[in-house]
Amino acid sequence: MQYAQLLRGPIAPVFTIFKEDLTLDDAGQCAFLDFLLESGAINAYFVRSGMGQMATFSYEEVKQIARNACSHLDGKAPVLVNATGIWDRDRSRLPDPEQFVREAVELSQYAESVGAAGVVSTLPEAIPPRGGESHADVSVRYFEAMCDAVSIPVMIYQPPDTASEYQLTPDLAARLADIPNLNGVKASTADAAFMFDIIWATRGKDFAYIVGAEMGYYAGLALGAKGVLGQGTTLNPQIIQAVEDNYYRGETDAAMEAQYWVNHLVYSCKNPVRFFKEYAAEKGYPVGTWSRPMAANPYANTRQELTKEDYDTFKQLYEETIARYSSLSTAKR
Repeated sequence: MQYAQLLRGPIAPVFTIFKEDLTLDDAGQCAFLDFLLESGAINAYFVRSGMGQMATFSYEEVKQIARNACSHLDGKAPVLVNATGIWDRDRSRLPDPEQFVREAVELSQYAESVGAAGVVSTLPEAIPPRGGESHADVSVRYFEAMCDAVSIPVMIYQPPDTASEYQLTPDLAARLADIPNLNGVKASTADAAFMFDIIWATRGKDFAYIVGAEMGYYAGLALGAKGVLGQGTTLNPQIIQAVEDNYYRGETDAAMEAQYWVNHLVYSCKNPVRFFKEYAAEKGYPVGTWSRPMAANPYANTRQELTKEDYDTFKQLYEETIARYSSLSTAKR
């Protein structure tokens, strides 16, 4: 699949389904993917995502979830696999840099071998510069190795709380976008100035900017972004697709209204992962709600307890809001 087809529209950060003993639940994961397919509005599925607890996986578990998702979605939808080397993002305990790169290369090759449409890697915070290298040089060296390893598109991921010295700058983005087979970036920010600077720096290159916080998708489209990846692209991709469709039709009021509801749902849900797992189970998909501890991971900072009252209140808002855009998902099936 060409990167322009792959890195567009709503891309879902797939939540990981665990058993009660916190091992991967392959059957539950397939059920959850089936539940997501029902929306009819997701363009691609990103496994080992940040909201899917990417930093808690072992090397073999990354292969397991890639194999399971690619097999289950074969012929149904493209899969992006996070092939970053193994590290729990504890900056007081960095992995061996050579092993980290080797794992990223091997996991990328494995993902391609099982049918992934593309691979993703975070900016290489785990790799300190060698003598005379800048942090930007580290990122270029790392992504050159990733891109040399596979023939499918490679995508950069800048997660929340990425160390400042490793974050994208316009100069770094321009250098990275010149690497053959490096076709896009997802940055977890709705900062319009940041989006503009990166999109401007990579204009005219085979490189897609993916909005990494769906609250800024309307702004991102105006700046030239091609797709979006955030919690809403898993929970309510129909509404996010409506933002895009209305924007390209020139119906700006309708696009902005859809963006309002996207944002309102984000701001109203205390724990989207827990909510949506419970909701999937309620709708007849056998999905457990267990999650792994993530003490050293910034995604852990946003998790809150979800009471029954919280669940019921958000469920009512969610279903009422989705109903406004239900005709889109029906039309796409």
